[in-house]
Amino acid sequence: MRLRRALPVVVVLPTLLAMAACSGEQADSAEKKPKVSAKSTPGSAGADAEAAAEAERIGALAPQALEKATLSGTKNGFEAKKVTEANVEAGRDMKADRAECQPLASLAGGFTHIPAVGVEHRALEPTEAKSATVGSMWLVSHSEQNAKRVLAELRTSLKECPSGFKTLGLTYKSVQPVKAPDLGDESVGYRITNVVGKQNATMTYTLVRKGGVVAVFYGVNMLTPKNSAIPEAVVRAQIEQLG
Repeated sequence: MRLRRALPVVVVLPTLLAMAACSGEQADSAEKKPKVSAKSTPGSAGADAEAAAEAERIGALAPQALEKATLSGTKNGFEAKKVTEANVEAGRDMKADRAECQPLASLAGGFTHIPAVGVEHRALEPTEAKSATVGSMWLVSHSEQNAKRVLAELRTSLKECPSGFKTLGLTYKSVQPVKAPDLGDESVGYRITNVVGKQNATMTYTLVRKGGVVAVFYGVNMLTPKNSAIPEAVVRAQIEQLG
């Protein structure tokens, strides 16, 4: 039987928010929404041109180049699929109840806490029936300085937020660093558990920086949480595609 009951974070997030609302938990104020990246109105020629100009100014990978550099199709046992804009945008409101946990909260929503000039999301589905790990990935284009900050400030959050945080009526707990593949210029890995009502879902995040691009991989395995990381072969294929 094919095990695909758990959906990628950018797909399942609207459902989690609805569940939290039904449970009576209060979402954060709209006034606390994180700043939107330059590519905030997809399909708008003006926004795309502005993002491309900003990318050139800071020496970042332009949105169009970022899209070409992002995995699509089947690779190493997983199929990478485009994610609908509605599901992607659902994660922009992830504001942590503790400022020191914001890098973790932003990643939980499918973005980095530092606004980027471009973001490309993909859902990752296993192509083998025996695989119980599903997830998603996204590439984020920054200046190299900001990309370094993303990982440095994430490492600080991992030290300061081991007990987790709350955001948009959702609870995240048990934050634990884990070994990440030795790829790119630097990498970070961690495991975190999401709690909605009486349901727990343990997820593994892998971040790899190459220059100004941060590649983020999210995986969940409801049968064996410790095996929830997206396989290194998939991560390696993406980093190699960046060139």
